[in-house]
Amino acid sequence: MRKRKFWIILPIVALLGGGIYFYTTSTSKEVQNYLTEKSGPALIESSVSTTGSVVDEYTFNINSDSPATLTKIAGVATTSSGTPVSLSDTWVVSKINNDEGKVVSKGKTIVTLKNYEGLTQLIKAPEKARVKTVNAVKGAPISGDVVTIGTGRILVSVEVTETQSTQLSVGLPIALAINSSDTLTSGAITSINAAATSATSSNPTYTVLITPTPNTLPASARSGMTVTVDVTPTGKDRIRYTNAKLIDEFTYSIDVNNKVTLQSKNGVDVVGVSSTTNTATKQFSVTKLNVSPGTIVKKDEIIAELKNFDGKIRNVKAPADGVIREVFTAPNAIVSGVVASLGSGQVLAAIKVSEYDIQNVSLDQKVELKLGSDNKVNTGKVIQIGQVATVDNNGVSQFSVFTKPDQIDENWRIGMSITAKIILQSKNVSIAVPIQAIQKKGNDNFVQVLNDKNELIDKPVTIGVSGTQFVEITSGLNTGQEVVLGKASVDEKLPASEDPFREQRQQQRNNNGS
Repeated sequence: MRKRKFWIILPIVALLGGGIYFYTTSTSKEVQNYLTEKSGPALIESSVSTTGSVVDEYTFNINSDSPATLTKIAGVATTSSGTPVSLSDTWVVSKINNDEGKVVSKGKTIVTLKNYEGLTQLIKAPEKARVKTVNAVKGAPISGDVVTIGTGRILVSVEVTETQSTQLSVGLPIALAINSSDTLTSGAITSINAAATSATSSNPTYTVLITPTPNTLPASARSGMTVTVDVTPTGKDRIRYTNAKLIDEFTYSIDVNNKVTLQSKNGVDVVGVSSTTNTATKQFSVTKLNVSPGTIVKKDEIIAELKNFDGKIRNVKAPADGVIREVFTAPNAIVSGVVASLGSGQVLAAIKVSEYDIQNVSLDQKVELKLGSDNKVNTGKVIQIGQVATVDNNGVSQFSVFTKPDQIDENWRIGMSITAKIILQSKNVSIAVPIQAIQKKGNDNFVQVLNDKNELIDKPVTIGVSGTQFVEITSGLNTGQEVVLGKASVDEKLPASEDPFREQRQQQRNNNGS
């Protein structure tokens, strides 16, 4: 009885087992789907992708009291600062053309310098002036201020008491005698300081300025000489001062870069600056400001009008065509130094390429550029390849590569981040497959195709050029044949395709008309 039951159950178990095996195996075959791609024409490109930033081709600082200075070339800071200040800061005096005391005309060379690069710098008078001091010795190195000059008229300065100041008036005739000579001349009071100049409030004194009659002072007259002054106030007795002094209306220092700085006016040092330290600055008030950031200017266009302490007007001009990047002042403000910065207007993309890729980069290669915040592609080309490496945070040597966009739009700003793709190689081929379709057996290449039974077949191929997405097939495949890229996903939580570049490749094919 037990044996009979065993033989009855055994076929049932066998039938069940066979059914389960058949079901599972047949189901496995049903879900065995593959990702495929048709072989065909394609544009094969190999490229280097990297990042960088937008930079000006050239950047200038436009200064209030000196020539514009070149501060950057292609975004890289430089000590070069244009002509004539594109020279090193240390010089050797090769010739002193005019000694102290000499009167020189505007543009006359006072001192000739040479730097260690063999370049010559001529220290010239900005206007007719008398050489006051020469801080130079022939053959000796020098940096900073080279000469001090006196300009304008030679005046007479005298200190008077509070009572006397009330008796004097502008225009009052004066008799003058230079104490070191027998020279007698005349003049007139041109100003009386309204504020006391003495330190003691109990016995204040006031500065009176006298202008000598033009062309009456001898050639030997020098700033600092003592003068006797006779003045007779209306209805008063004559007053004599023996401690008056000759002074320069203005004094300036000129440094090794021909920068002229105001040191004193009417014998008084510029406020807050000691004339003995040669650190005076020339200050201006901004009477007109004609630009703002983004303003397009032409060479020699007036960007600002300035007025200095002596009432002279200075027009600050653009040194070249370009775009105003920054403005460092405002109307009616006091400015000394940089007024604005000027970009050349031609922007570049400065990018970094690793030492591993730089050997494949060459001039005129096509570049695709995108602003960090924009998907729009701007094309350009490589115009300069750096020869000196810098090391990134990972210890990899990087080389600067500069690219020039073919066109830019108003969204481009200096300093914006850039992503770049340098096209190393580009070739249209008749048969290509995605790069992930290529497999290897030893030194041989093959792709997999499906037969009529949906079975994988290895198919040997010969490859040509390779890009970042496609590989050229020179033999082994026909146009339109489908190659296997991999298995399709059966998990709904995963993307429908395990080929993340499929859409990108299709877009590239569409762009190239294939």
